[in-house]
Amino acid sequence: MEEEQLRLAEVKKNGWFIQYIRNPSEAAQLAAVRQQGLSIRCIKDPSETVQLAAVEEWGWIIQFIDNPLKTVQLTAVEQDPLNIRYIKNPCQAVKDFLFVRRIMDE
Repeated sequence: MEEEQLRLAEVKKNGWFIQYIRNPSEAAQLAAVRQQGLSIRCIKDPSETVQLAAVEEWGWIIQFIDNPLKTVQLTAVEQDPLNIRYIKNPCQAVKDFLFVRRIMDE
C-alpha cells in the first residue's frame, strides 16, 4: 500500500491521527474532519473545502478555525445563528444575513 493510502486509512478510522502527519494532503484533512470534526484544531491553514466540511457537520466548530472564510461563516450561522458568537470578525454577509433573519422573525 502506498504511504498516502495508509495515511488515509488511518485518518478515516481516527481523525485525530492527522496530528501525526507532516503536511497532510487535502484528502487526508477532509477524511480527518469528516471522521472527527474537532481534528480541524490539528490542521494548519485548512483550505476552504476542509473548513466547510467541518462546519457543515458541526457549525460550532467554527470557533476552532482561525480567520474562517465568508462561505464558512455563512454556513455556520445559517445552521445556527448563535454560532455568530464564535466568529471574531464576522463578514458583512453574515451581519446582513442575521439582520434580515431578525427582521423576518419580528
